[in-house]
Amino acid sequence: MRDKSIKNKQLAKERAITERKQANRRETGSALIVCEGECTEPYYLNGLLHHLGINSASVEIIQGQAKSNAVAVVNRARERFNQAPRDRIFVLIDAEQDDLNKALKLCNTPLQRSNKKKDLSEIRIEPIISTPCFEVWLLLHFRFCDQPFATYDNVLPILQKELSNYTKSDRDIFTKVGGAEGLQRALQNAPRLRDSINQTGATSPSTYMDSLVVALQDIAPKD
Repeated sequence: MRDKSIKNKQLAKERAITERKQANRRETGSALIVCEGECTEPYYLNGLLHHLGINSASVEIIQGQAKSNAVAVVNRARERFNQAPRDRIFVLIDAEQDDLNKALKLCNTPLQRSNKKKDLSEIRIEPIISTPCFEVWLLLHFRFCDQPFATYDNVLPILQKELSNYTKSDRDIFTKVGGAEGLQRALQNAPRLRDSINQTGATSPSTYMDSLVVALQDIAPKD
């Protein structure tokens, strides 16, 4: 009986330690992410947030609307920020959009100006651009590829060589592209790809999704 009592006390102690650790795990910051795409981008991001252990209350993801252009995505982000301010605001935009330059100018207009008296820092929308499309980021989960792509239709068959059953409506896309292991490959391949095209003077392919992942890693709860 004495041994059982000691064991129960030890279990209770371990449980209390675990509960304290969980209570101390808090997200450090908040973010809003507005997507151009209706399915692929938000589904991928939901999987990423789950992987990072980020609560949806800290990072809000807004899916795209049918036939939405880049300016519309930025305006939705501005409208949502006015309703519910966040520490950082991101928009996911494909470089295929004809109004990209106009959208980038809108991103550069502060949503919140810095004010030391009120302890407010300047907040601008941070564009996360993939050229020509988000699927370049997915491809980098499998391998490095600096083959020039003009449009989504050029990227798709290359991605399907790695992921034959790829569809934009796949809710498990984060897992399908390799989960944590695929993510680490993409984080290595994305900056390497930008370096490669900078050296050649090319403009495609590229993606800045890795910078968004790093920002989310900063928000993720720490042990």
